[in-house]
Amino acid sequence: MSIALLPSAWPAAAPEPPRAAAPCLVWAGPGHPERASLQAFIAAGFAQAYGAQVRHFCDTLVGCRGPDGSWAAALGYTLGRDGRFFLEQYLDKPVEEAIARLAGVPVGRASIVEVGNLTARSAGAARQLIGLMTHHLHGQGLRWVTFTATRALLNSFTRLRLQPAVLGDADPTRLPGGAADWGTYYATSPKVMFGNIGSGHAQLVQQRGA
Repeated sequence: MSIALLPSAWPAAAPEPPRAAAPCLVWAGPGHPERASLQAFIAAGFAQAYGAQVRHFCDTLVGCRGPDGSWAAALGYTLGRDGRFFLEQYLDKPVEEAIARLAGVPVGRASIVEVGNLTARSAGAARQLIGLMTHHLHGQGLRWVTFTATRALLNSFTRLRLQPAVLGDADPTRLPGGAADWGTYYATSPKVMFGNIGSGHAQLVQQRGA
């Protein structure tokens, strides 16, 4: 998962907009009428944050609207059973083997989901969407999440008291086109990470009940 924080549409000195009790989420697979709009929002975020040109989008995109009806945050996800993950280009072995080695338990590919394309108008909107997706993925019975993380994204996880682990560096020389389309993104030294969805869900539930 990579993250791009757009220049906020809200005044810099103003507090973040309140979180809606039931935010309007849109789930956009291939052919969904909102998918082009979500792709444009994600592409604009990475262009503004890094000067990057995003050409790869996850199988399913999820968008969260702000109070004014515009996109506040978006991300995408791809299930392990549906094929190779984008981030596996950075790894020397299939991601299930890499996770199993560090976790010390057998890991089935069908239990893994890759999350990416994270774009948000504020860090708060990013954290809200991460929390919502953690609950959703846990409800779907998925056990492991893997993603590519910049320091900004790791800060969001720290604020949520989530502790993903590092699988390795996201080395752009492993990509077919290298870093040509990615602007300054790789200057952030992104890492390939994984986390236990059940543990993350339990932590978020505990915080909500505190």
